Amino acid sequence: MLLSIVAVLVVLSPIVIIHEFGHYLACRLTGIRVNEFAFGFGKILWHKKVGDTDYQVRAIPFGGFVEPAGPMFHPEDAKEPPKPYEFAAKKWYAKFFMVVNGAVFNYLLAAVIFGVLIYIQGMPETDPLKLPAAVGTLADGYPAAKTGLQPGDVITAINGQSVTNWQELTDLLAARKGDLHLTYTREGNSLSAVVRNSDFNPDRPTILGITVQPTYHAVSWWKAAGLGFYQCYYWTKFSLESLGKSFSKRKAPELAGPIGIVNVIHQSVHRSLLDFVFLIAMLSVAVGMFNLFPIPILDGGYALVYLWEGLTHKLPTEKTLNIAVNIGMYILILLFVYASYSDVKRIFFKPKLAAEETQPAATTDLSQEQKNVQD
Repeated sequence: MLLSIVAVLVVLSPIVIIHEFGHYLACRLTGIRVNEFAFGFGKILWHKKVGDTDYQVRAIPFGGFVEPAGPMFHPEDAKEPPKPYEFAAKKWYAKFFMVVNGAVFNYLLAAVIFGVLIYIQGMPETDPLKLPAAVGTLADGYPAAKTGLQPGDVITAINGQSVTNWQELTDLLAARKGDLHLTYTREGNSLSAVVRNSDFNPDRPTILGITVQPTYHAVSWWKAAGLGFYQCYYWTKFSLESLGKSFSKRKAPELAGPIGIVNVIHQSVHRSLLDFVFLIAMLSVAVGMFNLFPIPILDGGYALVYLWEGLTHKLPTEKTLNIAVNIGMYILILLFVYASYSDVKRIFFKPKLAAEETQPAATTDLSQEQKNVQD
């Protein structure tokens, strides 16, 4: 339990700090005074004032904030104009830069992590013709788990037909019409197993329940850096397309709330260090993307207001802004409640066969991670 709590703090802290630092740096670059730069919420545990800025660590270590000088929007009936160092006194593009720079830094953090991981581990081979038919993982409840196959085993034949790569394995499984007679090697020894036709799910008759064992190739640091940025693009595109498909098919979107995020972190801390660090990058992409949604009260909502100011040379009325902020607050509350409900339903009330829907590792296709890194 303690390990999981520490893991949550280790994962969320850099994501929050880098996001707020993005806002802070934008303020400094545009001449906006920063009154407070806080990590966490609640009671102040430590603070130090340097110049005009009070740097703080607060009791609740989830979240944080940067407080620029002056209001976000200067009232039209104000007796005095905003001071030159206040947020409202800046041009629309400076304010736009300030509000989006937090998300930009989340993407930069993710790109650096992705790039370093790819440089350390190498780039996965994505061509199934070049991948040996080696077993990476086995999914519980699927035919392969009943055969005695183990990670690292290399399948060399199916029903007497030679298998030399992952593509041939996939093709033979797709053409399966009865029992499977597998021949495989383990530590130089040739072994065999039989998968009965009755072991397969009639609705998914080609799913054996294994993933390919990844093969990695060393890459230069500059190529790894490029792939790091590509990963940010890929996961953002993947997430938006998934949301789009959910709405187009009139299905409830799959969202993860606080409970789901903590559960994922809890699981990752018990796996490899690389998986744990990879999760930090993934969540940083998610935080950056979510904050750019054009919802009032989020950074993306404010960015939309300042774009409007740039186009029309005036801000929406104070009444309009207040209504928009209230709507945005209600939207966020509804999203929080729905995501939390989805977390509870998915984690604590998962159907027995839900693994078929939630574990892409249970297919005979390439693993998701290998598909995501392109040459």
